Amino acid sequence: MKSGQTALVVLAMEADGETRQKIEEFVKARGCDGLRYKLDPSIGGGIVIYIGDKVYDGSVKGRLASVKRNV
Repeated sequence: MKSGQTALVVLAMEADGETRQKIEEFVKARGCDGLRYKLDPSIGGGIVIYIGDKVYDGSVKGRLASVKRNV
């Protein structure tokens, strides 16, 4: 992972302080120096984090898509 990389964090709604702290720890542990937040209610809930070419999808929309693929 390149140092200085910025993570994009997509949330369905604003995160509280404790959640933001956990997100910051998560992205820093993966080599990111910065992060940017985006609100997108269409994910239905949860979180999606983009770091470089990696996607960490914990959204409701992503989970439903995964269930559909595995049925």
